[in-house]
Amino acid sequence: MDRREFITGTALASGAIALPARGAQTAFEHTFPEGAHPWTSERFLDDPQEFHFAIVSDRTGGERPGFFGKAMDILNLLRPEFVMSVGDLIAGGGVPAPKLRAQWEDLRRHIAKLEMPFFHVVGNHDIWTGFTGMSPARQTSIDMWKEYCGPNTYYDFVYKRCHFVCLDSMERHDYYPPREPVSPKQLGWAASQIERHADARWHFLFIHKPLDFTSDTWMAFERHIAKYDFCVFCGDWHNHCTATRLGKKYYLLGTTGGGYNRGGVRDDLRRGDLDAVTWVTMTRKGPVISNIALSGVYGDTIQTCATTEGWIEAPLDYPSHRAENPLRYANERNTALIPAEVMVGPGYDWHFRHAVILRQGRIHDAGIEKFKPNHRRVVLLGDETASARAKDYGGGWQVFDLGFPGDRVENVLWRVIEGELFGYDPDAVVISAGAHNRERNTPEEIAAGLAKLTGYVRAEVPRARIIS
Repeated sequence: MDRREFITGTALASGAIALPARGAQTAFEHTFPEGAHPWTSERFLDDPQEFHFAIVSDRTGGERPGFFGKAMDILNLLRPEFVMSVGDLIAGGGVPAPKLRAQWEDLRRHIAKLEMPFFHVVGNHDIWTGFTGMSPARQTSIDMWKEYCGPNTYYDFVYKRCHFVCLDSMERHDYYPPREPVSPKQLGWAASQIERHADARWHFLFIHKPLDFTSDTWMAFERHIAKYDFCVFCGDWHNHCTATRLGKKYYLLGTTGGGYNRGGVRDDLRRGDLDAVTWVTMTRKGPVISNIALSGVYGDTIQTCATTEGWIEAPLDYPSHRAENPLRYANERNTALIPAEVMVGPGYDWHFRHAVILRQGRIHDAGIEKFKPNHRRVVLLGDETASARAKDYGGGWQVFDLGFPGDRVENVLWRVIEGELFGYDPDAVVISAGAHNRERNTPEEIAAGLAKLTGYVRAEVPRARIIS
């Protein structure tokens, strides 16, 4: 059987790591003197012998669409060095060749999204089980595997002095008893490859069907290789479970989109039901295994600052997350129509006050009484003359003071565009601004600015009565 070996980088035969020469630049530098410092250790997890790979499990056998594609996106975010599998990535089912080819092409479209290598392992859907009387369909599935994955249905490779063995548990199966396990020939080949790589740091074995572990041939095989460091990953049963045999770990993986057993509809760790990718970190001491649920890995954007309703201090993209294009006003001479921030001179932190208003408008629950029960709500919007209108509203009103001393119409307009009214849901909005525009704008220009401001307010809170 052909064997390919993938080796990247260099490694010292002794396993020693070369240290930098005296005076050489190191990765971590600081200017602290000896003694206490604000970090706990300088033993960074940057061993050049460590690497990461991921494993996906059953996609089919009652596929739930969307999960496997999500796994591909997650893997690109996590960036393992490569991805392994444990089989059952197409539906199979003894279908005619054109339908089987369509399944393979669909799988390839998913895998093509990956930015790292992907290694196949034969499952009972990938190469059909071979029900009695279905030999032609089984042979079609074998031929299709070889067309897409090459002539070898079991193979091995080496990566950073670790040995990976991918087995074919569908080599000679008839699904019904007497069910035939992996052949002595294949397990003999695997044992010889493990012995050939006796100096490997670790041996990783991948096979689809855990039922093969009950056979005499497998038990003889695992006793034969027990002197080596190895672990085994398998799939097929759609449940996560871990076992120890002869001191070696066996990992039964759940699903990456395959059907849940017993009719489950969501992750249930009590039964091992979990859509996940398995993450393996190879260390000097051996592999560290974790299972990352597809429901819990997200990209760099959960939601955007301009729309979030969570517990935030202020939008991170403030102060310009909703700003208008300034080129729109390139020919505008009326400054009251051009939204503008106050950058200096109001005698208080103008931007911080704006940020607090944004935060309060977006808070939902969290123990803060944003709305008083049985109260109508009024927003006072504008400059200090707006704030002065608070005395007009008695005990049946809840007043939100959005009056900023010194604001001109264009400053209030900027704040409204930036989202200050979001979340307050007022019954009324009092608009009072323009006094500070008199030194630079005509009465007509101020009126035009106030009309524009009123239009924006009406668009933001359409149910509110506007008072000016």
